[in-house]
Amino acid sequence: MSGSSDKAMMEYLNALLEEEKKPVAEFDHEPVKQLLQKATLTREAPKPASEASPAPRAAPKPASEASPTPRAAPKPASEASPTPRAAPKPANEASPKPDAMQEYQQGDFQALFFRVAGLTLAVPLKSLGGIHTVGKISPLIGKPKWFRGIMTEREEKLQVVDTARWVMPEKLTPELEQSIDYQYLITLNDSPWGLLCEELVDSEPLHPDAIQWRKGVNEKRPWLAGVVRERMCALLDVNALITLLNNGSGHIQK
Repeated sequence: MSGSSDKAMMEYLNALLEEEKKPVAEFDHEPVKQLLQKATLTREAPKPASEASPAPRAAPKPASEASPTPRAAPKPASEASPTPRAAPKPANEASPKPDAMQEYQQGDFQALFFRVAGLTLAVPLKSLGGIHTVGKISPLIGKPKWFRGIMTEREEKLQVVDTARWVMPEKLTPELEQSIDYQYLITLNDSPWGLLCEELVDSEPLHPDAIQWRKGVNEKRPWLAGVVRERMCALLDVNALITLLNNGSGHIQK
């Protein structure tokens, strides 16, 4: 990136939280190969469907003897219908709440730093699903421009997001878009969503006080948890980001 491009990126990042401009900190751009290997192994560990094999044991055909359960729940038990209301499934909607980032304001946490189109982004390692080398991406018709398509990894279908187009659509000129060279796909939590990135920078602990946290709700960029001042990079609110991606939109980009 040229000096003018770097300056534009700094101004853009500052504008996210309406903060005065600060100088960019110099840091090593060497890819974190060890982190890549660790993240990949970590992701492979939970994926092995071999663990799913015990499922058949937990639900073998002999369980058909469970048919007597209807006797335990005869028609008169219809009064128990209110119980579903007390424990509705919508509770799973609580997982992708933007305020989940508050836990990271309680103490130090590890974060992965990566680059996209000259902009440095950070994601808490606890919210990292895994890191994969970019492979064949199959596009889908009728999807927004930021949705690159599906990438299959170990029989898992990952939904690929063009990070630059999602994060800074207003800055993505044809020239900048052509210069982007995505190398990795960073998956988010246990979701199928993955963010494309050009370069893995490094991983280091972050202190809550070193971050300018978002105050209230950022309607234009709900995915922005805050800005790491010293490194001039945006910290992603992964849960909020997953919610937006599941909804198919959520902010200014198209």
